[in-house]
Amino acid sequence: MLQNRYLLSAVPVLAALVISSGCSTFGRPSALSSAPEQPPVGGSVIRQVSFEESEAASAEIDPVDLEPKPWWDRFTFSSMNDSIRETTGQVKQNPAKAKKLFAEAEVLYERGLEETGSSKDATLKSAAYRFKRAATYHEESNLQENALMYAGDCFYFLDDYPAAMNYYDQLISKYPNTRHLDTIGYRRFKLGQYWLTKYQENPSWSMTPNFTDDQYPLFDRYGHAIKQFDLIRLDDPTGKLADDATLAAATAHFKEGRYQEADRFYEDLRDNFPTSEHQFTAHFLGLYCKLRIYQGPGYDGGPLEEAEKLGKRIERQFPDQARENREVLDKAKAEVRAGQASRQWHMASFYDKRADYGGAKLYYSLIVKEYPGSNMSELAAQRLAEISDRPNKAPQKAKWLVDLISPIDDDIPKISQQIDRGGQAQLR
Repeated sequence: MLQNRYLLSAVPVLAALVISSGCSTFGRPSALSSAPEQPPVGGSVIRQVSFEESEAASAEIDPVDLEPKPWWDRFTFSSMNDSIRETTGQVKQNPAKAKKLFAEAEVLYERGLEETGSSKDATLKSAAYRFKRAATYHEESNLQENALMYAGDCFYFLDDYPAAMNYYDQLISKYPNTRHLDTIGYRRFKLGQYWLTKYQENPSWSMTPNFTDDQYPLFDRYGHAIKQFDLIRLDDPTGKLADDATLAAATAHFKEGRYQEADRFYEDLRDNFPTSEHQFTAHFLGLYCKLRIYQGPGYDGGPLEEAEKLGKRIERQFPDQARENREVLDKAKAEVRAGQASRQWHMASFYDKRADYGGAKLYYSLIVKEYPGSNMSELAAQRLAEISDRPNKAPQKAKWLVDLISPIDDDIPKISQQIDRGGQAQLR
């Protein structure tokens, strides 16, 4: 039977403050194949599971025969017919044939992991081919589940990571609760970090093609790296790596200056993983993202309000970390207050320019009241004194023209001053 040849090591905790320490990265994923066995997070060992089931003696298959077949065998009618049916998905289910192919692939898989160089590549590719064929001949079974997993493993240990992820994706698509979900999650996480590290070392446009290296996807290394983190969250939202993957995706966007995308992941981490060890990081860097998303007083003020709420939550929920990062948090608070004051001044100026002095007085007064120690407060008080004797409402210009183009609303129901017993105004 296949033995556990993977190292499912505990995922390292990402740096609490990405600004100062950066995001930790893994080495090359294929290093797993030669590492000693260690338990993953949580202490339980995730084993590679070979296909087993109890059947009657009549269901036994012939001994595995791995003798090389003559070169002309592939051109026989039987071989060509099987190849066409397998390619088009029109195979007739044959559990006995599937088990025979699986057994052959299992022997090749074991042999390939012990070989090196070109012989290893050829053996593992042959094993993957047999695992793939076995899966097509026994749909909706434990054999197919394991065959897809091991086919992906063959390409994983060949460093053909896009092909490996393709088989893992097929497996989870067919078996969402597969026993291999944890193993695939670890593989995806390490691969996402690996692609991300290589992208950061040598950034490229998303449409730049890759024709030379099987380790990378054809296009968009960065996007495929983020996809691996996203798949962990979507396929196993309650798994051990779901919050780590969310933080890894957010951190990647953050370091690239993609604050809108980073904010989405930080918000997801705050809302959906309340017990995560990364909660402070999600709040702290989420606050920074909100400030970077805010575009100015002439635009939506929602990010500024959310930044203020995050600042208050940090003070309340993380008092120790707040003290350690007091200087940065104070600067963020000051930036929030400056943004809010600028929005008040923007509105006051808007009404002031229209000679709508009632609205201008209101906003200038708010600035004086809410920001008493600022230079903006002094300017607002000065302007208030200048317009204090001016009428609140500017006279209507070209009233004859306004009356001319005003809609005729004689037939529109009006609100009556009479109130019915239910407290509702009546139409008349």
